[in-house]
Amino acid sequence: MQTAKSGINTVGRNKQISYGFFLFMSFMIWLVATLIIRFWGEIFFIPDSNLSMVASFLFSLLFLPPLAYSLFAWQNIEPVQRKDAAICLAIPGMLLDALTTYFFPYFFPNLPDGANGVFGAWLLWGYAIVLITGIFTSQWKK
Repeated sequence: MQTAKSGINTVGRNKQISYGFFLFMSFMIWLVATLIIRFWGEIFFIPDSNLSMVASFLFSLLFLPPLAYSLFAWQNIEPVQRKDAAICLAIPGMLLDALTTYFFPYFFPNLPDGANGVFGAWLLWGYAIVLITGIFTSQWKK
């Protein structure tokens, strides 16, 4: 006699996500981005320049989805698991950037003091893009 299975779709959930990989990559991406902004941010992150800020937001929109998707593909993450992987990519950086925005003048002395608001908005934008990439690509069929 067969037992009835619940209506939950378990296809693709058999493979375990390498959470450690995504947490580590999140930290590495955060570290590299923070160091770039720390040492060269005044070159491209200019809050008083609309062109600079539009370019920064546009760069994030064009760069982050392929980066996140390539990490999903590298680890052979099933579409239904990409939301979880995207969360693992976003959370560590978000927690670390809570510190960088709170201690903004110490982390980024090369940026103007008034840049912290724009910087925070840019960070939220970037993390939202990573999370949306996980949600959007989770709908793709293999």
